[in-house]
Amino acid sequence: MDRWIQAKTQNLIKKVREEMDNYRLYTVVDPLLKFLDNLTNWYVRLNRSRLKGEISEEDCIISLNVLLDVLLKNALLLSPFIPFVTEMIYQNLVKVIPTGSPYHADSIHFLRIPEFRDDLIDEKFELNVKRMQQFIDESRAERTK
Repeated sequence: MDRWIQAKTQNLIKKVREEMDNYRLYTVVDPLLKFLDNLTNWYVRLNRSRLKGEISEEDCIISLNVLLDVLLKNALLLSPFIPFVTEMIYQNLVKVIPTGSPYHADSIHFLRIPEFRDDLIDEKFELNVKRMQQFIDESRAERTK
């Protein structure tokens, strides 16, 4: 799931940068909201035990670092649209970001929107996870019936 959420994050950065470079700001909000849904309803929910440290301390540290990275990048992408909320989020996140880090600043608005990394994008893996999500959603709907 770490690999999946990182790939989703990089695809989101790529999409947002592309749309903003072409001044299509109205097309950016929907992918950002869908990403938040994936983050909360899939990544966090499926990794609760890892995030709490119930599996191992090392696994907990890895999953928390991935979550921090994803939250930080998402806050940066959202900052032009919801500046005050993202500033509040950033002020809480910056407490655990090392001082020498390029992501450590007095304000989120002093940071640049991140560049995407092609090496972290894995379309095939994202498609497999999407299929798994559809299967789970359909199973839940069938169970509800």
